[in-house]
Amino acid sequence: MAAGRLWVPLRSKDYRMLWLGQLVSVVGDKVNQIAMGILVYEATGSMLQMGVMLAISTLPAALFGLPAGAFVDRSDRRATMIAADLLRAGLVLSIPLVVKLGIPAVYAVAFLVSTISLFFEPAKLSLIPEIVPEDELMAANSLDNATMSVSELFGLAFAGALVAILGYKVAFFLDAATFVISAVFVSFISFREVRQIVEQERIRLVEDIMRGLRHINDVPLLKDLMGVYAIAAMGVAASVTAVYLLALQRYNAGAPGLAILDSAITIGLLLGSFSVGRTTTEASGRKFLLGLCAFGLFFGAVALAPSVAIAVPLLLVGGIANMWFQVPMATMIQKSSSGALRGRVFAAKATVSRLFTVVGFIGAGLLAERIGLGVAIAIIGGMVLVTGLAGFSRHALRTA
Repeated sequence: MAAGRLWVPLRSKDYRMLWLGQLVSVVGDKVNQIAMGILVYEATGSMLQMGVMLAISTLPAALFGLPAGAFVDRSDRRATMIAADLLRAGLVLSIPLVVKLGIPAVYAVAFLVSTISLFFEPAKLSLIPEIVPEDELMAANSLDNATMSVSELFGLAFAGALVAILGYKVAFFLDAATFVISAVFVSFISFREVRQIVEQERIRLVEDIMRGLRHINDVPLLKDLMGVYAIAAMGVAASVTAVYLLALQRYNAGAPGLAILDSAITIGLLLGSFSVGRTTTEASGRKFLLGLCAFGLFFGAVALAPSVAIAVPLLLVGGIANMWFQVPMATMIQKSSSGALRGRVFAAKATVSRLFTVVGFIGAGLLAERIGLGVAIAIIGGMVLVTGLAGFSRHALRTA
């Protein structure tokens, strides 16, 4: 695929609107993430609480992901995204007020924000195949991830200083504003879905969910993909907790150090998005598995990094590898899923992976406290590497 191929999806006006909305929204999300991490660590001083904070933001997908996916498939995806953006804006805006009630109140708001996000992400990923041609899916998914990486870099560029100088309130106000801007851009999408609403409404929610699960079970590629990624997700989630602990504990670098490490990962995500986006949809399964192996190898090596300067290049390469399994995974789901069930498949993927993600977030904090951060990182990297290698034994995935 030629280099210019990555930008081809932007010829679609609807995709441009979706793309621009996310370009803005993710900036605020990154500032919000840094603010939340610092707020919780300063309030508790606990490695375990860092994992708990991250787990709480993930738990809703494990609990409500499947019903959210069923809702997305029987609703207007554009309207769903607009409503989700506006509701999240209001909730994020409330954090500076509820923090006065204590950390549990902040956790409750984070839980609600993540719950509403369950409706936005499957709707967005399910809408992309409707507004770009199939042969542009790899490019569209890569550009979507590249957008998030670029936006995160802008957020990280001033997140540490913003939180340190102006406090966390400004960060949450900014994030709320970006959700509103995203909703405005999504409202300009002209595509409208034609659905058999009367027939859909006759299907009970449980039956709707079961149809999606049966679809996954009946398609060997989807079944193998879910199984491998579920285990890998636990290691990837644990790596997020570990990065927080590296900056705040091992390197004692505070918000600026966390921003530097996060920037290294984000630059890697950006480079990975551009590189995988220039490939075709062929051999997506091998790209996915090799990406997992590379991520496990390079993140595990961070266990030996004595300083921020040594950790940065390792995390950067890990970020590149991350996109080489994330983008092919989304593309495989989009291509192998029935259009009417696609939202449920993405929601099921999120639900299964997030169950393991919660374990990864909390498990990393526990491991770090019990056996040390370095050993914990080595175990995390090794687990992802072994999972990727084991995935090559699955024929449907290996040959996708």
